[in-house]
Amino acid sequence: MSKRPFIDTLRDVEGGGLLDELTDVQHALIDAIRLTNKGGELTIKLTYKPEGAGQMTIKADVKSKEPVLARGTSLFFLTPEGNISRRDPRQQNLELRSVDEEAPAPLRKAAD
Repeated sequence: MSKRPFIDTLRDVEGGGLLDELTDVQHALIDAIRLTNKGGELTIKLTYKPEGAGQMTIKADVKSKEPVLARGTSLFFLTPEGNISRRDPRQQNLELRSVDEEAPAPLRKAAD
């Protein structure tokens, strides 16, 4: 009697649902890897349990460890009161004012 290929067993686990899930998880993992340019992991765990009288159950567990983008930082300044602020308390304020707009000069045509 020849040995049954492992992929045939995987194809039958959860009525084919395991392979469908693995396909979706793998695509999501690859997308995250392409986005971050960092590695990731896909783990498949199969647990076999005898059920007596020549029977066995197989339980599948799929885990994915997707890479994540690095989070940015925000710069804050300390105030004399001990608070933090996005504005540097040592920087002077520059008063803003409106500027009157002049009408643009008419466009000139280049000589032919």
